[in-house]
Amino acid sequence: MATKPEIQAAIKNGNEVVADFQEHSTGRLNLWTSIVDLSQNYVITAEAQKRVGTGITTAIICHLPFAHFDYDDYVQVLMGLQQHWDVPVLCHAFPRQKLNNLRRKYGSRIIRDDIVRRYR
Repeated sequence: MATKPEIQAAIKNGNEVVADFQEHSTGRLNLWTSIVDLSQNYVITAEAQKRVGTGITTAIICHLPFAHFDYDDYVQVLMGLQQHWDVPVLCHAFPRQKLNNLRRKYGSRIIRDDIVRRYR
């Protein structure tokens, strides 16, 4: 539903946010994303996990409204950011089928499930 220039603008703006965030944070960079039915938005966030301790800092990259961006547009924006920064994407509360489809297409090293598991 979004036009190609709108998708490219979302990627360009997102890259600017991530560059600024990375300049002012320390730690390993990840992209974190979710599909929020309540607010009707696709949300993409950058997060940096500190190298020492357990702290995480975040910056919202973009909210893409369902009314203007369909799922395929969202994936184009998400993967455009991922390819530019070469970082993993943590998918939070994703429908299992969509998560598995993304993993098949891009690989499980890139597309990860953001579920905290306890190991004994």
